[in-house]
Amino acid sequence: MLRSSAWKFGFVGSRCTACGTPQLPPQRVCVRCQAKDQMEPYGFADRRARIATLTLDRLAFSMNPPTVSVVLDFDGGGRFLCEMTDCEPEKVAIGDEVEMTFRRMFAADGIVNYFWKARPRR
Repeated sequence: MLRSSAWKFGFVGSRCTACGTPQLPPQRVCVRCQAKDQMEPYGFADRRARIATLTLDRLAFSMNPPTVSVVLDFDGGGRFLCEMTDCEPEKVAIGDEVEMTFRRMFAADGIVNYFWKARPRR
C-alpha cells in the first residue's frame, strides 16, 4: 500500500510527457501513444468531472441501496469508474457535474478501507 499511497490517498494518476494524455489509474504505458515509462504525476482530486454513463445496482450489497456506479470523464482528460455518494439515485443523470470525495468504502476484521467516490458538485 505504501507504493500506491499517492494514488490511494491523493487520487494522483499520471500524465504522459510525450503526448500529454492524463490517465487513471496511473500507468506505465500511455493509452494514446504507447510511450513507456514517460509519465509524470497528475492530480485528479480537485478536477471537475462529468458523468459519461451510469447504472443503478439494486442487487449488490450496499449499506445504502441502490449502488450508483458511474463512469466519469475528467476535464482535460482521464476516465474513471467509481461509486456515487450523497445523491438521490433517481436524479443522477448523464452529463451531471461531480466532484471527488474521500470516503469509507468498507470494514473487515476491524480494518476500515477508504477510497474516492464521486458526489454531485456543490
